Amino acid sequence: MKRCINLFMLCGFLIILLTSCIYDDYSGCPQKSDRKMVRVNVDWHLFDKEVPTGMTVMVFPWSGGAPQTVLTNEITHADFSLEPGRYRILVFNQSTTEFGTLDFLGMDSYETARAVVQHTTSRWYSRGDDELIGVEPEWLASDKLDEFEVSDDFSEVTLTPKNVLLQIQVSVKVPGIKNLRYVRGSLTGISEGFLLGQGKPLLSKVTYLLESWTKSVGENEATLGTLRASVKCFGLPETASPDAESNQLSLSALLIDNKTQVDHQFAVGDKFKKDENSSELGYTVSLHVDVQMPQPLPEVKPSDGSSGGFDITIQDWGKPEDIDIEL
Repeated sequence: MKRCINLFMLCGFLIILLTSCIYDDYSGCPQKSDRKMVRVNVDWHLFDKEVPTGMTVMVFPWSGGAPQTVLTNEITHADFSLEPGRYRILVFNQSTTEFGTLDFLGMDSYETARAVVQHTTSRWYSRGDDELIGVEPEWLASDKLDEFEVSDDFSEVTLTPKNVLLQIQVSVKVPGIKNLRYVRGSLTGISEGFLLGQGKPLLSKVTYLLESWTKSVGENEATLGTLRASVKCFGLPETASPDAESNQLSLSALLIDNKTQVDHQFAVGDKFKKDENSSELGYTVSLHVDVQMPQPLPEVKPSDGSSGGFDITIQDWGKPEDIDIEL
C-alpha cells in the first residue's frame, strides 16, 4: 500500500513538472483561469540602421511592481500571460547586456528605465570639474505604450520601434585652410542618455570628442575651406529656450609647421538646426551646427621634410606654440 502511494505521488510530481513554464515567454504555457494571453507585435520598418538579432519586451503593471520581460531572438512578436488590468509596455532592440557602449539603469520601473552612454578618458582633452566624456553609442531603437488594457482572453498590440539616436553634424569654415595639418575638437552639453518610458533625452550631460574630420576646399577660393565632423548621440537635453552658452564647440588646429597650434571656442547652444525625416526607409534626425573662424589661420612654412597638407589622423602634438583666437 505504501509503495502504491509513493508511486502515485511521483507520477503527480512529474505531471506538474512537465506542464510548468520556466521562461518569461508564456506562449507555450497553459493558461490559468484568471490570466489572459497577450501578444505584443513589433514592426521594425522605421529602424533601418541594422537588422536586430533580438529584442527586449517589458510589460509593467500600471500600479507598479516588477515588470515581466521577454528576451528573444524572435523579433516579430512576444507573448505574455497577464492578469486582467492596465499595463505599460517597452520594447527595444537586443538585450541590455549586448550593448558595449550603453548602460541600462532603473529598468525595474517604467518611469526610470533609461539607456546611458558609458564614459571614457582622453590624453589630450582637459576635462572640467564633474565633466564627463561620453562614448559614441551603438544604434538603439525603442518604442513605448503608456497604457494597455488587458480584459479579453486574447488581445494583441503593435509597437513600432524607431531610432532614438541622432547625428550632430558640425561644419566649420576655415580661412587659410592650406596652413592646416591636424584638427581635433569637442562639443559640450550633449544629453547623457535616453528615458525609454518617457521618450526623451536625459537632462544630465556629457562632452563628445570630435577626432575625425574631413576637409573640402571651395572651387573659387582655394584658401577658404570647410571642416566637417559628426557624432552619434541622444541629442540635446530639453530646455525652455536655447542658450548659446549651453554648448561649447572647441577646436584645436595644428598648422603645417608642426609647432603652431590655434585654439578656438564657439558658443553654439543657439545655433543647432534640426532636420527630421520619417518614411518607409526609416526615421532619422540630424542637428546641424555651422560656424566660421573669424580670422584666417596664420601663414607658416611647412616643417622640414614635410610637404604640408591636411591629415585626418590624430597624433600626439608634442608642445606646440599656442595662438588663442577670441570671439
